[in-house]
Amino acid sequence: MSAELYYYDEDEDEEVCPDYNAATSVRRSNTVTTTSSGATSSSGASGSSAGSRNVHWNNSAFDAATRSLPPLRTFTSHAQLRHAATSPSPSPPPTTPLRLRLQRFLYTYTLVADGAPLTFLLSVEPSNGKPTPGKYTLRLSLKVDDVERPIGEPVTLRLSVDPRKLEFAVFIFPGKANVLPVGCLYSLRVWLRANGVDHRIFGEDELWVGADPDFGAVENASFACLRPGSAGATAAPDAQVFDAVVGRARVQFVIRWHPLGDRYYRYTMEYAAGGVGNMLMDDLRLRVEGDPRRVAFLVYTVPVRSVPKGASHRVRVWLRTRAAPHAPAASTPRPVVASESCVYQRVWKSDAFKIGARLDFEALGPRVVMGAMAGPPQTVAMENALSSPVGYQRDAKSPIV
Repeated sequence: MSAELYYYDEDEDEEVCPDYNAATSVRRSNTVTTTSSGATSSSGASGSSAGSRNVHWNNSAFDAATRSLPPLRTFTSHAQLRHAATSPSPSPPPTTPLRLRLQRFLYTYTLVADGAPLTFLLSVEPSNGKPTPGKYTLRLSLKVDDVERPIGEPVTLRLSVDPRKLEFAVFIFPGKANVLPVGCLYSLRVWLRANGVDHRIFGEDELWVGADPDFGAVENASFACLRPGSAGATAAPDAQVFDAVVGRARVQFVIRWHPLGDRYYRYTMEYAAGGVGNMLMDDLRLRVEGDPRRVAFLVYTVPVRSVPKGASHRVRVWLRTRAAPHAPAASTPRPVVASESCVYQRVWKSDAFKIGARLDFEALGPRVVMGAMAGPPQTVAMENALSSPVGYQRDAKSPIV
């Protein structure tokens, strides 16, 4: 890339114009010329002179144009005819010229990680929407099949080079070898090269991705089962329900999605057990080109050594997509079949999920002092829930009901 600064020319035509041969590729038999005497003649008529008054029509072109016209409306009463005649014709929607639209520049890099085809997308977004020197926001995302998710946080840079002619180095290398599932941990690096100088833009040391990993090798893992009817076209409109046993307690993991527009969705996961629940994963952003109900997940837990036993667990959530070759998205997306190869990505984790059933708190030792409940709970009527800065405390003026 040249070392000279790039400045955007406001008079530059952004639209792609056809060349001369493409613009003049219309058949000569369909063109009509006007002579100096005002008469028209077809250039395809070999015997007509410049001053002839005869007009020669190309019947084939006329018939083709006529067949492409929509059918005429039919009216069954005079009232419908008067209404159609007096009603104003709908005005076409306003269109924004290309040079006035906000622009971003998308770079695509593909690689294969041990059988898993990955597509990395780099979005270069100018602050003013034009390729001029100034501030730019760079975003990195990973796309597998028809699901795309962001990687890392956006990076802001000042660029004085042409954003449409950037050069990136995108690569991964294996991480630690003694982790499970084997062969799924990678480190990701993205560098930008401009005028012979390399700048590291993105770095991620916990990129978990793999083709058909061996989850069975994860010791003591407890896998959540997708409830029948919770996936596919017949599933609930906004949720998938997983049944699991965590620390001898029956737990439900509920994954929901919320549309954000432009095929972006915010996925959340909450748990419920014994009438109590809470939010675990609250903001997983995915861009889904197909049906969001067909996005598949794998949820499992692994117990952590704790006292009392079975009170602490790790939670892992993996996104499952087809390991399909890169091809245009089909009009009717099909669900993931168990027999076909799949690519898994770890999208969320927690190492401190505290839950269990019938825990033995006396196992903490003889020095543990257990509290005793001092009677039934009291009901306190509050005029303002925000009156106390530390929560729902009893106020001296608040009566006890």
